[in-house]
Amino acid sequence: MTEHDHANKNLSPAVAHVVSIPTLIVVWVILCAGAVLNLLVNSVDLGGSNVLVSLVIASCMATIAALYFMHLRYDNLFNMVIMVLSFIFVTLFIAWSSVDVTNYRQQLNTGEAQAMVTAYHAQTPAHGTAAKPAAQKSAGKAPAAKKP
Repeated sequence: MTEHDHANKNLSPAVAHVVSIPTLIVVWVILCAGAVLNLLVNSVDLGGSNVLVSLVIASCMATIAALYFMHLRYDNLFNMVIMVLSFIFVTLFIAWSSVDVTNYRQQLNTGEAQAMVTAYHAQTPAHGTAAKPAAQKSAGKAPAAKKP
């Protein structure tokens, strides 16, 4: 038996791979560097691209964490591809939503949006006081007497 086998002889057969401490430390340093890079990117004004760049950095960090801390790097290639694609699609969905918000930012800043909400609420009956159908309104009421 090799030395590696002796060190891991007490592990159950379900343990597929044990990541070495130096590898985990390197991954931790990379993740810390990514966090610092994310802070630096947010301190620089990139216009509307700040959110997009931050999301790309965060997705890369999440991918690295999943590959090493969840042992996807040593698992089937299919599992790794599914996880990476999931992070990419979540990033795209959030980025697409933020682009939509930036399209309406001018309206939000000028107060047009508040005016639109106020106008909408003025047209819509309040909750619980919706207009009743005519049959329900007249039920139980005596007909009003006509005035000559």
